[in-house]
Parts: sequence; structure tokens; C-alpha cells
Amino acid sequence: MTITRQIIFLAKRDCIEELKELLKSTIKDSKEEEGCLMYEVFQTKNNPVEFIVIDSWKDEDALNKHYESKHYLHFINNFKEYNAHIEPFELEIL
Repeated sequence: MTITRQIIFLAKRDCIEELKELLKSTIKDSKEEEGCLMYEVFQTKNNPVEFIVIDSWKDEDALNKHYESKHYLHFINNFKEYNAHIEPFELEIL
């Protein structure tokens, strides 16, 4: 079953560029993972502290392998110092 998520990150005001670069560093490797159907990172134009990641995975196994990847672990171990708030949502296609 396909898993699609939207995750909103709010950067600390003095860490916008750091969070942006860290998020950008996940894109290429994530898109190359087996089972990745989509992986996009956005920065909202009207609120530069807000970043949105939308990703979609073939199934739960593919998502779990993503969680074990080197680039994901690097991100998860470093984003907290730049991030003020996070809101994850699992999405369902209607």
C-alpha cells in the first residue's frame, strides 16, 4: 500500500539557511532509493521559515528502509538544532 506524507518544518529564525541546506541534502539520495515514488522539498514564499516535504513510498517496507538510510539518519541527527516545530501528516488520495 502506497504511503504518502507531508511534513512541515518551521526553522528557527536564525537557522533558515541551515535547515534549508540540510533538507536539500536529502533530496537526491532519497529519490534514488528503491520504492521512492516522490520526494520533494518546498520552502513557502510568504513565510521563509516554513519548509514542506512531500514524499511517497511504494509501501511500508520502502519507507522503513528510508528510515535506515545514511542520509536520513544524518538528517534526523542534525535537524533539531535548526528546527523550531515539526508537523507530520500521512495523506490519503481521495
